[in-house]
Amino acid sequence: MAEGDTGMLQNIENWFSDLFSNVKLFDKALMGLEGSYVELLTILSLGLLAIVPVIVSRRRRQLWRHVNQVIGIVVFIFVVFTCLGVFGMIRNFHRGLSEIGRENIIALYYCSVPVMVLVTSMLFGPTFCGWICPTGSLQEFTGMLTRRLCRKRKKAGYPFSWVFLVLAAAVAVVFLLWMYRLSVSRVFFLEDSSIYWSEVLVILLFVLVWRMGKWDKKLRRLRLLSFIIVTTAAVMSVRITSPVHFGFAKVYDPASFLATVMVVLAALVVPRVWCRYLCPWKFAINWAAKHSVRRLEFDESKCTKCGECTDGCDTDAIEDGKIDMNECIMCLRCTDRCPENAISLEDNWRR
Repeated sequence: MAEGDTGMLQNIENWFSDLFSNVKLFDKALMGLEGSYVELLTILSLGLLAIVPVIVSRRRRQLWRHVNQVIGIVVFIFVVFTCLGVFGMIRNFHRGLSEIGRENIIALYYCSVPVMVLVTSMLFGPTFCGWICPTGSLQEFTGMLTRRLCRKRKKAGYPFSWVFLVLAAAVAVVFLLWMYRLSVSRVFFLEDSSIYWSEVLVILLFVLVWRMGKWDKKLRRLRLLSFIIVTTAAVMSVRITSPVHFGFAKVYDPASFLATVMVVLAALVVPRVWCRYLCPWKFAINWAAKHSVRRLEFDESKCTKCGECTDGCDTDAIEDGKIDMNECIMCLRCTDRCPENAISLEDNWRR
């Protein structure tokens, strides 16, 4: 690599380092409890964002959902201090639980964001995934660029496609070139472990381009494996950084930045690919959502098998009205698209 190119890349990295070291809008968490850093403003913000899907009208619900997603990105990146990405929420939750009875304020500090997400999931289902999560939102916004092609391939039963193979290869080239650059400028440690998730993601793209129809459901079990690895690492006090971690932590983390770019670019090939196959927090949310008072109900007598709900689902959580809640992100696009109102949103507080 030419010396001039190396200098330009170094200048870009320095710029990112300065940018993310000052990304937070405040020097400390606002409205701290008893002078602490417990983020009451963050808890309130997440609670309000979770309530939005309950109060907005169906006619403009998807517009409000996208607005909510943008606000969620702003809140998590510019305001929240305790969340360090999907892996960080698991790690912080474990640390907070270990402080209960010794330093309860510290316990509340680390548990506040994960508990808020789990509680809202128990009330409203996996709304966090479809309406708030910044990682999911970034994937969805990027996936809009290839949504029409993805839906066409989905209707055909996910056959092999040269177009998507080229897209997957382009993502792999970006990853390899970026890895080469990082290997020249730094030494990788375990703290750069988000790189390993990026590698798996790139490999998954090629598998899914080749045989998505056959392997899709089986590969979704990787979420459980991801959850076990991250939880075990938290118990053993081994730090594993998340994609988008660099945006939450007031520090430029090149490995996390690369992982974020991979998650976003991979969504061009497979919609919400991170959510489908690798997100450990989705596994925890699925557990909480099983107790949800808000659910999607399907009236088979009204269903005409038009396929609108199936076509509109980015996570393939619904087929002819039958919903797999383990894959649902509660975006509510299915019920909004159903012309016969065969899919309805029901609140059962007695549950």
